[in-house]
Order: sequence, then C-alpha cells, then structure tokens
Amino acid sequence: MKVCISIGFLFCVVLVSIAQVRYPVLRDELLLMEKVDQDARMKCANGSADEQVKCFAPLLKAIDEPHTKRLEEIFDQIGFPNTVKVGREGMQAFMILLQHSPTDTLRVRSLKPITAAFKNKELPPMDYANFVDRLRLHQGKKQLYGSGFDFKDGKMVMSPTEDMKNLEKRRKSIGLPPLAELVKMMKEMYKLEVVVPSN
Repeated sequence: MKVCISIGFLFCVVLVSIAQVRYPVLRDELLLMEKVDQDARMKCANGSADEQVKCFAPLLKAIDEPHTKRLEEIFDQIGFPNTVKVGREGMQAFMILLQHSPTDTLRVRSLKPITAAFKNKELPPMDYANFVDRLRLHQGKKQLYGSGFDFKDGKMVMSPTEDMKNLEKRRKSIGLPPLAELVKMMKEMYKLEVVVPSN
C-alpha cells in the first residue's frame, strides 16, 4: 500500500511539473541560448576594461543579433514567455538574452508583460531593475535603480541615474539590496574599480 501511495504521489508530482511548463521545447531552446550567451560573456570578464570591451564587441554580430531575431520569433509565436509558458528558468533565460539585444523593439513590446510578471512575483527584482534601467538608458532617460554601468577610463562607472539622493529608497521599494552589495558583486565579477557618482 505504501508503495502505491508513493508511486501515485511521484506520478502526480511529475504531471504537475509537466503541466506547469506549456512549451518545454522552447524552454529548452531558451536555456541553450542562454548558455551560449553566458559562456561567451564569461570569457570576456577577465582583463582590463579595454580588453573586455574588445572581447564583448564581436558578440553583437555573432550571438546577440541572431538571438534577438529568435526571441522575436518566440514572442510572435507564444507572446511573452512567462513562467506558465516556459518555467522560471526559461523566463530568466529570455530576460538575460533580452538584456543583450542590440535593439529596443522587443524590449518595448515586453514592457507591459514584464511589469505584470514582476508584480506577480514571477520575476526577481534585479531582473526587473536591469530591464527597466536598460530600456530607459536606451531611450535617452536616466535609469531608476542604478543597475546600469559603462566601461570608462578603465573602470565600471554607473550610468546616469535619476535622483541619486533617493536611489536607495527606490531600490528598497522593489526589493533590491543596497547599492553597496551590487558594487561589491561587480568588482568581483569584472575585477575592475566600480565608480558611483555622489550626486
């Protein structure tokens, strides 16, 4: 009897996990695209700022443009790939790939569903902040959450940010850690000095 209950429970768990992802093939494709993207970028994370910039530059044509084209096809096919459609990992992969898109067309199309996913707690605060800040910077606006940095003079320098005096309050209001934690993580990742303007 215990064996039957265990097997029945295991079967239910498998069915529930399968039912939770509507497009498992697309999820797997997004995860593979993310791996290619991240493996290439991690190879660039060593060396001086100039060396890193030179390493990242060819990724635009080789990886980012084809990935963006495929993300647009996926979006056209199923809409925004939220957790119901591709699972948490699949949606996170989409978000990372979207961050590296050379154009804002898909970012603009994704704004409302990404905001909804964040409000529904499908999307972590850092992913939401990265998305919002990147889109605003590309539109010529100042970022809101201080997640964007640029390579300048051999350093990572925070991109223009709205109302620096209230930055920590805005970060906290959406669940982000203090800026000091982000700066520490970036120093470790890029092995460069990280500069945050005072005002």
